[in-house]
Amino acid sequence: MTEEHAEITGGAHLARALRAEGITRVFGIPGTHNLEIFAQLATEGIDIVSPRHEQGAGYMADGAARVTGKVQVVVTTTGPAVFNALTALLQSFTDSVPVLLIGPGMPLTHPGRGNGLLHEVRNQSQAIEAVLGDSHRVTSPGEVSLAVGQALSTMRSGRSRPAYIEIPLDLIEATGPGTLHPSVTRPHPSPEPNAIRSAAEALAASQRPLLIVGAGARAAGVEIEELSTALGAGVILSSNAKGTIDDEFENNLGAIGVLEVLPEMLLAADAVVAIGTELAPSDFWPEPMPLPDTVVRIDVDEVQMLRNARVTHPIPADATDATIALTHQLRQTRSAGLSRAAGEWLRRWHDTITAAGKDEGAPWAALCGGLNDYTTSSTSPVIVAADSTMCCYYGVQTGWRARRGDRFLYPAGAGTLGFGLPAGIGAKLAAPEARVVAIEGDGGAMFTIAELSAAAQAQVSLALIIVDNGGYGEIRNEMADRGDTPAGVALLGPDFPALATSLGARGLHIETQAELAAALREAEEFAGPTLIHITEDSRAATDMLGAFGQRAKSTEEPKSTEERNLT
Repeated sequence: MTEEHAEITGGAHLARALRAEGITRVFGIPGTHNLEIFAQLATEGIDIVSPRHEQGAGYMADGAARVTGKVQVVVTTTGPAVFNALTALLQSFTDSVPVLLIGPGMPLTHPGRGNGLLHEVRNQSQAIEAVLGDSHRVTSPGEVSLAVGQALSTMRSGRSRPAYIEIPLDLIEATGPGTLHPSVTRPHPSPEPNAIRSAAEALAASQRPLLIVGAGARAAGVEIEELSTALGAGVILSSNAKGTIDDEFENNLGAIGVLEVLPEMLLAADAVVAIGTELAPSDFWPEPMPLPDTVVRIDVDEVQMLRNARVTHPIPADATDATIALTHQLRQTRSAGLSRAAGEWLRRWHDTITAAGKDEGAPWAALCGGLNDYTTSSTSPVIVAADSTMCCYYGVQTGWRARRGDRFLYPAGAGTLGFGLPAGIGAKLAAPEARVVAIEGDGGAMFTIAELSAAAQAQVSLALIIVDNGGYGEIRNEMADRGDTPAGVALLGPDFPALATSLGARGLHIETQAELAAALREAEEFAGPTLIHITEDSRAATDMLGAFGQRAKSTEEPKSTEERNLT
């Protein structure tokens, strides 16, 4: 069904098309070249969330999209603003997150070699296409609606990815007729019965099977637990798959891609079922992954199916449908004795992996303990928006006990810094009933710390934990392990609680696990963000915090030695 529009501006075509597609919120900053867009967004009743930097807008949209699974929209002005957002969109691209970026471009008649126009980029659309792949520069006001329909058709079908629409700035206020073009969504393919039977036959005699589950299987949590039980198989999760199944599920090995023991376990396995995962080195650090001879792979992306593995049994299909079908087939062909034997093999590895996780995550044990206490204090879901920092990938990723329905939002593919806070803001706006905790290192936090002000203005209640080791701790350790003298990694950081207060947030320094759990609960009651500063007990912190003097700490009396220290 189509709807004709009379002569209206390109900005009006955009706002009406977005509203017709169910878009109710846009993240972005008004600028000289996009004022008509923002005027029309307001006219259509679309909420506008104003970050302090376009990269923050991109991360906010990313966080909202991960939580909802729905397309989120970023609107920028021309040139630098578009490229400010592009880093965040690269993160969305590598993690398969549906974020639509919309920005003005140079006028239709702009000279090919440029003339010094404000924010001039001679081929902005092509530059973004090199990163995102999907880029559409419209050529008339009426084409805007078509571009929106086409972009969303792609983003809502198959594997989710970002897209970009560019509207030449002279078309934003120019008028012209147009027609709404509602997006057309292609359903995920259904599993082919012969492929299911073949895979089940290959798995029927397996004695040491494993499931490797990615974020593409988030909707199939119950079904994955049932498949695991039918096989007696251990479940290994990617970073962003935490919360797909309960961490207390007996066969769940967790998000252990960072552990050195993982390759050893994979070498001992005789079959793997990979569901909705890229099997990417950014999630599973052994490269290449030592996979067994039998690899069953379930994925909606037939091209991705061929990456990072030699697949013996490809099943291009929706994760839920394929997992149900495979479990049903295995229950008819696999003996209960083999499943019990596989479970015994798994239990031996479970103890080894638990010990490895505790050893690797020791510097952040109290952080995880406080987060676990907080998680179990209420039945409402917890969303942890993490940064690419040691306390997250060595600590929280393996040490936080997520329940089914909790979320771990992690910038796995591009590994960008500054993701946690703005992604947490977007997640809280999209899921106000959830408890949201962002976690960043002191170095990465400074990339987007200004978004505390945006959260304060929007009265977004969330907690930001900053784990301070005095700089870029991972890079410092890599330099030291090479035999280099660490250079350029120790940072003169701010008084983080005072900085938070200056930006309209609450700020405090805490020192024990009990204080952390209490501070997280208190943050829920504050109409705005709460920054919780802790110092890390690690070799990096020992070296770098001393470089400029220990960060300011609270003046409270020392806590009892019975309380578990964070520092």
